[in-house]
Amino acid sequence: MAPPTKDRDLPYHLIHIHLLPRLPYKTLNRFKCVSKSFNSLITADAQFAADQVRSAHASSGCFVYMSNCRLSFFPYPAFVGVPDPSLGFLNPSSTVKLVTSTNGLLLLCGKFNGEKSICVCNPATREAAFVSNNGREKSYRSEMGLVYDPRQSPHRFIIVELLLHNYGYGLQYRFDVFLSDTSEWNRSRQTVCIDGSIVAASKPVCANGVIYWSCSKCLMWYDTEADLAGSITLPVIEGKVVEGQTHTGVYDGDVVYCRTWDDGIEVWRLTGGSRWDRLHGACWDSMIGAFDFCHGMRLRGKSQSEMFFKRWLPQPVGFDGRFVYFKVVNLKCRDKRERVFGWDCDKGSVEDKGEVTGGWCPDNVFNYVNSMARVPPIL
Repeated sequence: MAPPTKDRDLPYHLIHIHLLPRLPYKTLNRFKCVSKSFNSLITADAQFAADQVRSAHASSGCFVYMSNCRLSFFPYPAFVGVPDPSLGFLNPSSTVKLVTSTNGLLLLCGKFNGEKSICVCNPATREAAFVSNNGREKSYRSEMGLVYDPRQSPHRFIIVELLLHNYGYGLQYRFDVFLSDTSEWNRSRQTVCIDGSIVAASKPVCANGVIYWSCSKCLMWYDTEADLAGSITLPVIEGKVVEGQTHTGVYDGDVVYCRTWDDGIEVWRLTGGSRWDRLHGACWDSMIGAFDFCHGMRLRGKSQSEMFFKRWLPQPVGFDGRFVYFKVVNLKCRDKRERVFGWDCDKGSVEDKGEVTGGWCPDNVFNYVNSMARVPPIL
C-alpha cells in the first residue's frame, strides 16, 4: 500500500523502489524517523527487503569475510555501516566462523552464550536465531548452506548440512535439512557422488532456492523446494578444464564463476541452472602495468602472462557486475603483503582497491547486501 500523501513529494516507485533500497545502512536508518510509514516500510516490509537485495550496488552491496573475529567488508567498508562488526550482540564465547551469506543474512558457527550453535543473524538489524546441537551425533561442519528469500518466504529460512562419505574413487554426499518453521532436521533421500574428487565440497552459495558447493572441477547443487540434487561441470576452454584459481558467487540472482589462470581472467554465469555463458574475459598482458607496488617486479620473456601468474598468483574473490576483484601477493618478494585489485570489465582497466588487513581466506569471502529483513523465528 502506498504511504500517505505527505510522504509522496516524489513518485512512490521512485522513492521506494529506486532510491531507498539503494541507500547504505547508516543513511537508510535515518529515514526511519521521517514518518511512521517510512519506519514501517524500512523495518517490517518483506518486499522492501527483497528490493534491497535486488537493487544492491556499491553503496549497499559488497563482500564480507571474517577477520580477527570481526566482520570485514570490501571494497567500500565505510558504506556498509554495520553497527557491531564484532558481533557482540550475539555474546560469542569462542571463535566464530562465517559459513555463508544469503540475501543479507549470515550463517555463523561457534559458541554463543556458552552453547555450541548455528546462528542465523542480520548484522544490520542485530537480530538472530540460534539452532542448538541438541545432542546430534556430529558437530556442525562449515559446508552448510543457507536459503532465505525475503520476497517468496520472508518467514522461513532453510539450512542444509552436507554429510560426507568416502566411496571407491571419489566422495559421496547426503543432505540434512533444517526448516525454521518446523524446527526439525530431516535427511534428504538424495545422494550425489563426485567421481575422482579428493577435495571436499566448500564455499556454499545460494541462488533461487538452490545451494551450490564448489567441488574441484564441478559444482554440486541441492534444490531445497524440489528435494533434488546433482552436479554441474565447470566451464571448459578448448575442450579441457583449465587449472587455476577460482571463485563462485552470486550476482543479480545467478551463480557466477570467476577464474584466473596463466592466460588471463574470465567470468561465467550459470543460466537456467545448466548452461554456462561467458560474460567477460581478458589476458594479463593488458593489466601488468597496474601491479607496481613491489619495486623488484620485472617481467621479461615470451609469455608475460604466464610469468605474471606464477609470480603474483592472482586469486578471484568476487564479482559485482562491473568489477572482478582478485587478491594478489608477490611470491618472489620478501614483503608478502596482500592487496585487492578490481578489473573493470567494461573499461578494461585495473584499480588498486587497497591492502588486505587481518589475514583471510578467499574461500570464505561471500556476497553481502545491507538488508533490513527480519530474521525468521524458529517455531
